[in-house]
Amino acid sequence: MSDILLDVQNLKTRFRTDEGAFNAVDDVSFTVKRGQTLGIVGESGCGKSVTSLSVMRLIQKPGNIESGKVMFKGQDLLGLSDDKMREIRGNEIAMIFQEPMTSLNPVYTIGDQIEEAILLHQKDLTKAQARERAIEMLRKVGIPAPEKRFHEFPHQLSGGMRQRVMIAIAISCNPSLLIADEPTTALDVTIQAQILDLMRKLQADFGAAMILITHDLGVVAEMCQEVAVMYAGRVVEYGTVEDIFYRPKHPYTRGLLDSIPHFETGHKLEQLKTIKGMVPSLYNLPEGCRFAERCPYAQDDCRKIYPQLENFRGIRKVACHHPLTEEVK
Repeated sequence: MSDILLDVQNLKTRFRTDEGAFNAVDDVSFTVKRGQTLGIVGESGCGKSVTSLSVMRLIQKPGNIESGKVMFKGQDLLGLSDDKMREIRGNEIAMIFQEPMTSLNPVYTIGDQIEEAILLHQKDLTKAQARERAIEMLRKVGIPAPEKRFHEFPHQLSGGMRQRVMIAIAISCNPSLLIADEPTTALDVTIQAQILDLMRKLQADFGAAMILITHDLGVVAEMCQEVAVMYAGRVVEYGTVEDIFYRPKHPYTRGLLDSIPHFETGHKLEQLKTIKGMVPSLYNLPEGCRFAERCPYAQDDCRKIYPQLENFRGIRKVACHHPLTEEVK
């Protein structure tokens, strides 16, 4: 059996609007190994969430998956019928969305919503068995008094509890792959740590692989084995966590790392570093490297020729004409 569970090849997702057409995901490739976690990082608007929705085939009009392959357990998800895809979605591949209050139905109890997911895919279970499993899932994600919470509505729970419910729904059918789209963004730091610890424990218990989409590099360092850095719809650097954090080759990756605040005892706090400028409009992309206008290392060839994602060493890939050489201290 191959170690690779998911193999995304040259994925391209295009949106056609009244203002024009643009590729929100432009020739993106990556792999996810069984039992491991891939982090996808980048600023807002870089295509991270659209990539995950494309893998799940949840792109709605005016968007459309134009080309590429999404190989999951040896079959291309883009070639499956809608009915077959519905069997996989939520069953073998599950998603934890960013804001649970917009994902949970406010007029149904959380128990009903977990039961629905179980009964949809586990057709051999009775309603009573599904209810028992739903309560067990609530218990697994650390919700106290799960028998009581089963009958409550989403608005009766805190943000952290609602996110735990979303995780309970996602793991209720023992999926092989979890996709977590900014799962801790709306939570305070204490609850964030609890949710991350929970996800790590559940991943170990269920043996699931995970795609973790985030802008928080601290979360990536804690949770992931491999990282894809996205910018303006494309992957600009790919490698292990150690490669990305200690030996970044792309100036954008280095800029993201430099933007992390450091608080060291006995040292004067310096002004927080930032990446100048904004992500370019996908309607009007520059001719050369999409990061060139913000890059302190850009040269003439960077503004004229777009650098392709080239193999560097091992799984390491970098899209840069002048990759960095110095390590992060």
